[in-house]
Amino acid sequence: MADPVITDVDLGSVVLDGGSFADELLTFAGAGTVVAGTILARDTASTKLVPFVVGGSGGEEIPKAVLTYDVTATGAGDESIRAMVAGRVKKERLVIDADGDDSNIGPAVKDQLRDYGGIIALTVEQLAQLDNS
Repeated sequence: MADPVITDVDLGSVVLDGGSFADELLTFAGAGTVVAGTILARDTASTKLVPFVVGGSGGEEIPKAVLTYDVTATGAGDESIRAMVAGRVKKERLVIDADGDDSNIGPAVKDQLRDYGGIIALTVEQLAQLDNS
């Protein structure tokens, strides 16, 4: 008999509970996708949301919201979104756009999310995942 193939079906969300949302515009520099969990900041010149950049400038270094679903643009411009602006999120599901994951989300970024965005990032253990070790 062949070894069983185990497939994890990940239906989880970045949002832990309820939260507060706001209709916003997300600015794209070109065609692409911004994935669910991406931390967003407010560009000071345009007042529109852009991906958060650690050590950035012009407002992009101050986290203000979290995207809770994938958004794709076919070119440069603005896309209407509904962004999470307050609430509790799973830290493991947050994304810094430049990294593509949560590897650089340390205590300083978590503090900024809480202080500037009203978003609390919590470490969560997924109990529904199989442990075959």
